[in-house]
Amino acid sequence: MDGGIDDALALILALKSPELEVAGITAVSGNVPVEQATINGLRIVELLDRSDVWVARGLGNPLFRDPIRATAFHGNDGLGDSNLPLPKLSPAGKPASNAMLETLASSERQSISIICTGPLTNIAALLTEFPDAKRMIEEIVIMGGAYFVTKYGFGNETPVAEFNVYSDPEAAKIVFEAGVPVKAVGLDVTMNPLVQLTKKDYDRLRNRKGRVSAFASSILKNNMKTYGRFALHDPMAVAVKIKPLFFQFENYHAQVETKGEYTLGMTVADRRDWLPDDKLVGKPVMVCTSADPKFKNLFLTRLRAA
Repeated sequence: MDGGIDDALALILALKSPELEVAGITAVSGNVPVEQATINGLRIVELLDRSDVWVARGLGNPLFRDPIRATAFHGNDGLGDSNLPLPKLSPAGKPASNAMLETLASSERQSISIICTGPLTNIAALLTEFPDAKRMIEEIVIMGGAYFVTKYGFGNETPVAEFNVYSDPEAAKIVFEAGVPVKAVGLDVTMNPLVQLTKKDYDRLRNRKGRVSAFASSILKNNMKTYGRFALHDPMAVAVKIKPLFFQFENYHAQVETKGEYTLGMTVADRRDWLPDDKLVGKPVMVCTSADPKFKNLFLTRLRAA
């Protein structure tokens, strides 16, 4: 995770869903610097009294590029400039790659998935430094990309590129081509208005008692005031592992553009269904093509019950 508002909401959903056992959290450079993302991960763990879940600091820069930020949207603190107190918990005493590898290696009898709600820098580093990790991962679910398979599937950072992939396109390319099963939840589904938080949803949350509801309404306040809605990008990636029947995926050969003047960071899905697989461009990726509006009800129910 890269420390933004929807990352925080996704962590709450994950940690309050009995269908999932969260082993650990890694922070990466993205919406905010990795130091701030680490702090924000610790804030959620502390908020939910889950000190059993480690939070490890990852890489502070993309693999080959200068970092970009989304503080204009998420606030300088990544959480809507809500000015929350610093957490008392400390991060894990090891880098993110090592923490992930140790968890994977010690859990070979279980199915371990990695849910990525930020740039893929940490995951690319893991797969590059420790190639054996590939066989230990059941699948990688990413919130990232825009695949032009629905009318919402265009970019948000550029006309064709989604922020997480654009932030570190080389890392995304490594992950897409690693041979580990990838499920991609992109803007094609997260930008559907039917699955976004509305002002009415926010008012119900704001009027509910409890520290988790108060936290969520606090970090959402500025964006709801400015835009009147909020896209649940990262919570949707988590929900894929909680209620898979809410989502439909189609298999596309896809690749990440790393050199284009106007298309850098674009996730290119080959939709030429008249060609045999060996003629299609890119590696197979399961791309989310629709999300049941029940997803939003699931998210709000878990959030309010926290």
